[in-house]
Amino acid sequence: MPGLSVTEKTHWKDRIARRIDKRIEALHAEDPHFTDRVQREARDRALQSLGLAELQAELVQTEQGEAVFEQRKTAIRRAMLARIRGVSGEEVDDTPGYAASQEVTAAIQRRQAVHTDELFAAHDLGRRILQLREEKDNLLDTVWLATSPAQIKTLWSKVADLLGDPQTQLQRDALAIAPLDAT
Repeated sequence: MPGLSVTEKTHWKDRIARRIDKRIEALHAEDPHFTDRVQREARDRALQSLGLAELQAELVQTEQGEAVFEQRKTAIRRAMLARIRGVSGEEVDDTPGYAASQEVTAAIQRRQAVHTDELFAAHDLGRRILQLREEKDNLLDTVWLATSPAQIKTLWSKVADLLGDPQTQLQRDALAIAPLDAT
């Protein structure tokens, strides 16, 4: 019996990924606000661990104090540009670029992701979600392992041992599947 084609392997990877997604959604349904709470706490931890918590609090306070001023500045800029263009103020998009702000936001988001995983790992529900996400991230390798000859399975195991990489449960199960005969 011949092995699976790339198209068939992709089909099974996608099919299994959909099942994992459904299970993750079911876990989220057990506590619908769990992820939101974790995200908020992870952001707070990210700001703390980056040494930005006090600065962020000051920034929020400053932004609140400047809100009316900024709104008026925007309205004036929009009105001036609208008058020059001969259009209404609503038709003018006055969005300046904030490269530095975007860089800070990206750093916070990267650090927040680390803290999100830490917070997930601290709860049974979160650990189950992380385990399923890991299985999903490794699903293509797992499908290929399940349908690979013995030599590839052996090599995969030896590389994992050499690198000290733990295998997911599905990968261990895939390695245990007897290879198809090449005849």
